[in-house]
Amino acid sequence: MSNNVVICGYGWLGRYLAASLLPTSTLTATTRSDEKLLTLKSKGIQGIRFSLGEDSEALLHALKGATLVLNIPPGRRNTQLDDFTRHMKKLIDDAKLAGVAKVVFISTTSVYGDAVSREVKETSAVMPETASAKAHIDLEQHIAATIEHYNILRLAGLVGPDRHPVNSLSGKSLEAGNKQVNLVHIEDVVAALVNIIGGACSNTTLHLCSNNHPKRGVYYHEAAIAKQLPPPVFSDTDKPPTGKIINAIDSWEALGVVPRFADPKTMY
Repeated sequence: MSNNVVICGYGWLGRYLAASLLPTSTLTATTRSDEKLLTLKSKGIQGIRFSLGEDSEALLHALKGATLVLNIPPGRRNTQLDDFTRHMKKLIDDAKLAGVAKVVFISTTSVYGDAVSREVKETSAVMPETASAKAHIDLEQHIAATIEHYNILRLAGLVGPDRHPVNSLSGKSLEAGNKQVNLVHIEDVVAALVNIIGGACSNTTLHLCSNNHPKRGVYYHEAAIAKQLPPPVFSDTDKPPTGKIINAIDSWEALGVVPRFADPKTMY
C-alpha cells in the first residue's frame, strides 16, 4: 500500500474518504474552489487547484508513487461528453507517465442500464443507456487498457447522514413505485475504498450496493415518515417488483467488508 493518496475531485465522497484516511496517509486533493483550498489546508490536506482540461502540472507532480482516487463525474444532465471523456483520458495517460502507483476509478451502476428487469452481478453485461453511463464505460475500458494497477468501483445511489433521495422526493407525485431501489451508504463505500487503497482486489471491477431492494413506493414512503417529511405518492406500488437489482455480495466478500447498512431501511 502507498500511504500517499491523491483524491482528484474533493466532493462529497472525497470528504468522507479523506476523513477516514487522514490518520495514516499523506493526502492531496484537488478542487476548483479557492475557499475549499483553505478548508483542505486546515484539515492537513495538501490542496491543488485543478479543473479538468486545464493545467495539470501540480497534480501530476503529486502522483508519482501515489494512489489516485479519480472521482470527477460528468454531470447527469450533461449529454455532450466528448470533451469530458477526452480530457479524462488524457489525465489518465498523463498519470501513467507521471508514475502513478494505482488508479481507483469511481464509476456507477448505471452502466448496467434500466431497460430490463434483471439481477446484476459483477460479470453481467453492461447496457449503458445515458450519455454519462456510456462515458463511464469508455473510461473504465481506457483505464483497464492503460494502467498497470487499477480498480474500478461502480456505485449504486449514494446515501449518507447528510444525503438521502427522499429529501428531494418528499411531497411529489411519482411513477413506478414498484421499481426496486439500489442504494449504498457512504460509510460502507469508504470502508471498501480503504481496503482497495490498502491493496485488496487489484485489477478488478467491483460494484457496491445494499443487499436488500424494497420497492420505491414502499421505501420512500417509510423513509419520509421516519424523517418527518411529507411522503411522496407513487403509482404502481402494488404491482409486482420490477427493475434491476444490483447483487454486490461477491464484491463485499472480495473486499473483506461486511456492510453496516445492508438494509436500506437503516439509512433513514
